[in-house]
Amino acid sequence: MPTIKRNKVFVSYSHKDTKFLDELRAHLKPLERADRVIVWSDTQIEPGSQSFAEIKKALAATKVAVLLVTQNFLASDFIHEHELGPLLKDAANGGVTILWVLVRNCNWRRTQLEAYQAAFPPDKALAEMKAERDSAWVAICGRIETAANA
Repeated sequence: MPTIKRNKVFVSYSHKDTKFLDELRAHLKPLERADRVIVWSDTQIEPGSQSFAEIKKALAATKVAVLLVTQNFLASDFIHEHELGPLLKDAANGGVTILWVLVRNCNWRRTQLEAYQAAFPPDKALAEMKAERDSAWVAICGRIETAANA
């Protein structure tokens, strides 16, 4: 059985926080054009496809997982069981790098994410930032690029 190449950046987010996915994707676009990262989110699932099978396929090819953490993210049973669980397991085995971003203040300290270094200091959630949010995204994208090309 062929081994799947782990080369994707898998973005996990709550659909209630799509605005922040869009911001991240915009900041990552120059890196995608330069072939520095291959970004995947569920927005790329084609109509008529089997969503869960597509997510599992993307997870198997994930090198870097970017988690956009909010109360909605933490409340999602689907994310917890079908995305976060497998990603944390793969991270424990050394197959995936976890980069999480505090988008909205929430109880992340009561989760397994507490054991992982955030991609950007969680002192202030991105949703609370104004002018400095673009600078935060640039720093986050730099960490994503470094991890994806390690």
